[in-house]
Formats: sequence, structure tokens, C-alpha cells
Amino acid sequence: MGLLNLASAASAWRGYEYYKSGKVKRYRETDDDQYEGQVIGSNGASYQVKINLEHPRSSQCACPHAAGRRIVCKHMVALYFSVFPEEAEDYYREVIEAEEMAEQEQEQLENAVIAYVGKMKKAELQQALLQTLFEGPEWQFERFVCENLGEYDMR
Repeated sequence: MGLLNLASAASAWRGYEYYKSGKVKRYRETDDDQYEGQVIGSNGASYQVKINLEHPRSSQCACPHAAGRRIVCKHMVALYFSVFPEEAEDYYREVIEAEEMAEQEQEQLENAVIAYVGKMKKAELQQALLQTLFEGPEWQFERFVCENLGEYDMR
């Protein structure tokens, strides 16, 4: 399993942002499939980072999030993208494609719900509304009351 696959979605994205904003100040290859570098953190601190592509869980970073733990942090991802910029562009393209697909799926779902509701009879609509209000979250009921019944006393 590769370094990017072991990173959380948040660490991967933040690592990409760090890479793009030039937070990786230097790096060098130390051995086959091993690199080390200096990455500037969000607080301005400088972190020593080592990545091992053959054994990604043995990668290391001195940041508070990863120090002494076997996780892949944003600093490791930033270093990885600096070493392999084509991987960074592939990653970005995949993220954009996934977001576009999710938006399309959401739009299709919304259209299906609109079409379904448009075909419902009045009694079905009333029953669905009541069920949503009484079985849904409390804030939803309270909002309905406030917006539709005015200053009805909720006590």
C-alpha cells in the first residue's frame, strides 16, 4: 500500500496544499525509495520529514501529529508530492473528478426527489411532512413551528 493510500483524506489534501504553496524547503534522496526533507508547518515551525516508499508506515515526521506514531501526515504527503510532482497533478485531477461526480450524483438525486414529490397526492404529502417533523431532528420541528406558526410558545 502506498504512502498516499495510508494518508487520511484531510492529510492528503493538506499535503497537496503545502506542496503547492512551497512549504517543502529542501529534500534529498537518502536511499532507494527513501527521501528526507524540511517542511514548514502551519505555525511556521520547521519539521524534519523522512518518507520510505517501500515501507510507508516507517516514514517519520517530527510534527506533533505524527511524532512517534505510524501515520502519514500532511508533511509527508507534501514531501512526496515535491519528489513526484506528476503524482501531485494526478491526485489533484482525481479529487476534482470525484467532486464533480459527487455533485452530479447529488443533482440526480435531488431531481429524482423533486419528481417523486411532484407525483404524490396531497394526503401522501401531508403524511410525509408530519412523519418528517415528528420523527426527524428536534431542530427541524422547531424551525417549522417558528417559520410557520409565528411566535407559538414552545414551552
